[in-house]
This record gives sequence, C-alpha cells and structure tokens, in this order.
Amino acid sequence: MKKFHVLILLLTGLFILQSCDTSTSATDGGEITASEEKQFVWNGLNYWYYWQDRVADLADSRKDDKRAFSQFLNVYDDERELFDHLKYDLEDDFSWFIDDYEVHEAARLGTSKSFGFRFGLGQEPNSSNVFGFVQYVVDDSPADRAGLKRGDIFRGINGQNLTFPINADLFDDDEYVLTMATVRRFENGYLIQNTNETVQVISETLTENPIHTFRMYNFGSRTVGYLLYNSFRFNFHEELNDRFGTFKENGVNELVLDLRYNGGGALLTSALLASMISGESDNSIFAELRYNNKRSSNNEEFSFFTRVPIYDVSGSPVSGDDPVLNSLGLSRVYILTSLRTASASETVINGLRPYGIDVVLIGRPTIGKDEGSITVYDAPGANYSPRDSEQRSMINPNHKRAMQPIIFKIFNADGEDYPEGFLPTAGTTAQSEFNYLVGGLPPLGDPEEQLFKTALGHMSGTFLPKERAQTEVDLSKLLMDSSELIPFFDDVYLLPSEMKRFEMKKE
Repeated sequence: MKKFHVLILLLTGLFILQSCDTSTSATDGGEITASEEKQFVWNGLNYWYYWQDRVADLADSRKDDKRAFSQFLNVYDDERELFDHLKYDLEDDFSWFIDDYEVHEAARLGTSKSFGFRFGLGQEPNSSNVFGFVQYVVDDSPADRAGLKRGDIFRGINGQNLTFPINADLFDDDEYVLTMATVRRFENGYLIQNTNETVQVISETLTENPIHTFRMYNFGSRTVGYLLYNSFRFNFHEELNDRFGTFKENGVNELVLDLRYNGGGALLTSALLASMISGESDNSIFAELRYNNKRSSNNEEFSFFTRVPIYDVSGSPVSGDDPVLNSLGLSRVYILTSLRTASASETVINGLRPYGIDVVLIGRPTIGKDEGSITVYDAPGANYSPRDSEQRSMINPNHKRAMQPIIFKIFNADGEDYPEGFLPTAGTTAQSEFNYLVGGLPPLGDPEEQLFKTALGHMSGTFLPKERAQTEVDLSKLLMDSSELIPFFDDVYLLPSEMKRFEMKKE
C-alpha cells in the first residue's frame, strides 16, 4: 500500500544532542561561515538521521573542507530548504522541520488552541464543491457547547464556500462560522444542500482526554468492552489503567479498541496498552528499536509492563510506587482502523502478534509508519531532558528552530516491521463512515455504529450482511481530515526519561 499522507507530520520525544561530539551548531573556530541554524540542521541529521548513510551530502567527509562545506550550506536560502534537501525522499515520508519548538512542546502535551471537534472533508461528485462532516466532538469543548454533533455537515467557513483545491488558510482562524448543510439521497445519487443554519465556534486552549468513549455491553455470554482511544498520551496512564480496572471488575472478555482516529503518541504508552490487553510479563519484548549504522550501539529492546509508570506533564516520572497494571489477559482483541490509524497504534498491533493473540482488524488499511524520531534542539553539551532549567539554558537562544528526524525503525519480537501498514482481517473490510451520512452517523460506541457493529458480528460467529452504503460516495473523493492540519498527528516518540532508561551511548 502506498503510504497515504496529506500534510502528514509527526511528533516525537523531546531530545537535545549530548556532548561536544554531537554539537549541532559548533563553528569549529569560526571557519564555517554559514548560519547557526544551517549548521544545526546538518550536524543534527549527520549524527542521528536513520538514512544518514544514504544521503551523500550527510557523509562525515562532507565537513572536512570547511570552506567547501560553508559554500555548500550557503547554496540554500534558509535552514528549512537545507533540511528538505538532506531528507532521503525515497523512503522518508515523516521527518519534519520545527519553526518554533515552544509551540511544538505545548502541542505535544495535548494542550493547544482547539475547537474541540474533528472533521473530514469530501468532494461532491462531478463538482469542485467540498463539504465537511463532523467525526467526533470533545466533551465540554467549544464545539460541544455550540451544539455540533457527530455526522453534522457543513459547506463553508466564515462565509467562504469550501472548494477543491482546498485553501488551507481557511482553517487558520481562531473563530469558525460554519455554513451548515444536509445530504439528500435521490435515485441516481445524492445532493448536499445548504440549510439556513450557521454555527459559530471559537477556539480556546483545550486539553483533550485521549480516552474519548468508554462503554460496556452484555451480549449473551460475552461482556464486551469498547474504548475509543485517540492518542497515546503519557500523562493519562493512571486514568487508562483505571478504565481497564473497570473492564476487569465487570468481567469483560471481549475488547473492541477503536483506533480509527489515533495517529500515535508515546511508545511506552503503546506498550502499556498492549500490556493491559495481553497480560504479557515485563520479560517479554514488545518492540525493538534499530538505529542507523553510526548509532547501532543504541539498538534497544522495549518490554511489556506489569506496573504502570506515572509521568507528570513534562514527561518526568512521578516518584512513588507505580500502580499494579490492570490486565485483561485476552487471547483476542478487535481493533477498529482507518486510513489515519498510524504509528504507535500500529505498534500495538505489531507488538501483540508474536504472542498468540488474535488481532482482528476491522475498517480500512493503516498508514504503515514503523519509524520513530526525537526532537533535536540546537544545544551543544546539553543532556537528555530539556525540562531541566539548567539543561534548557544550553539551548541556543538565537533561534527556536528544532527538527523531528526519523532516527529508528520499530520491529516486534519476531523481527517484523510494517512499512505497508496492516490490512483489515479477511471478510471485515468496512466502508468508511464517509459513506453513511444520510440520517446522521450513529454515536461512537453505539452497537449500531458500522465498525463496532461489524466487530460484534464477527465475535458472535455470524458475519453481518454487507450493508449498502446509504450515500454513493466515491472513497477516492474523501480528501482529508482535520488531523492533517496538525503537526505530528501520526507520531511515535520516546520520552526523555525513556532515553535515559536506555542509557543511550555516546561515540
């Protein structure tokens, strides 16, 4: 499967290069005349980049002649252009450049200005007209208070109709006035029509809980737990464990894990969730990280958990006894997927497979992001965590540039990666919710919601008959969703404390 990406970006763990050997902007006695930012980009990629040995201009020898090296760096108008040139485009879809690391850090914590709803964009057939549809709404958010709900349709923002090609600037405002619409089905197709309604939504600073929907149902001898989990956030570990505790107390023996909107997050949270599902011991390997040839001494194995590590919002471990992990010890799990399921979500799938757990995938193929990165700062001599005030003081004060280069690939205990993503289990491929807009989309976690309904049919041993899509929408016209407007929506990252745990080795 070709990797699907429209404005695909990623978030990874915070990191600052260590020691003079890894200095990102050292000027070698002033012999290099290019800007600090350009030197930072080259040095950081030369040291960490997974494909460093595939990029001729990142060879160690490139820096031997200081004058020639300066001339090379100065060919590029700015550091971003240099970064783009040094990427290994044949395989790298996910490294990205950071203009302002302070903005990046705030978003990493899940706290940023938000409207509190996620939406998809589709193109009307035989037309340049584009419409939006609400996928989910965050509780007590601006969108929730404005009355938006899953399945609502809109055709304009702030008085401007949505058309193809999409003008991304329309989504930059802090206030949306949405022109609402409805979809009507006819014998030979469908028509989207404006209503007389508009909905005003004003963004605000919001921390989104990744545990969006949590439900339990009894179906005969089965107690089914449903969890819509939208991001692997390290600062919600205790709440996630409490939810699995509730599952366990109520005898949940079938789990439907909805990751259709989950682009990834912290690798240790991915391992933690897999541990809650499987009950594997902390002697079992969840993932293996493999670095570039220069950094191969850092290759490490990442284990399952039996206790729950608790972190504060900075990513630092909270002192005290870690809670005992609530595990269901399941031999089967249902995972709902979409074309936006990526990264740490895929790592859960891959990490469980070697242990005899039947991972049933329902929905659409996943992205195929089996790589991870770290945030590289311009900070010679700093240590691993930028949250320490002394270490942060070592960050170059002359600019706020940083990078998110891919630095490792992820494999499971059997040495398997997933560059092409994962396909749905045979017989369970479901149409996108994009095709079910007439009459509104059922709430997420409702047994009548299409993907959940398919999972219930599979576990009962009687596949539900394939339903005719209520709107004849060509899936190729599903253009994007709002997650793609957010940097690092398909991320897998390591926390600074995890880098310490692995005792990363210097040259």
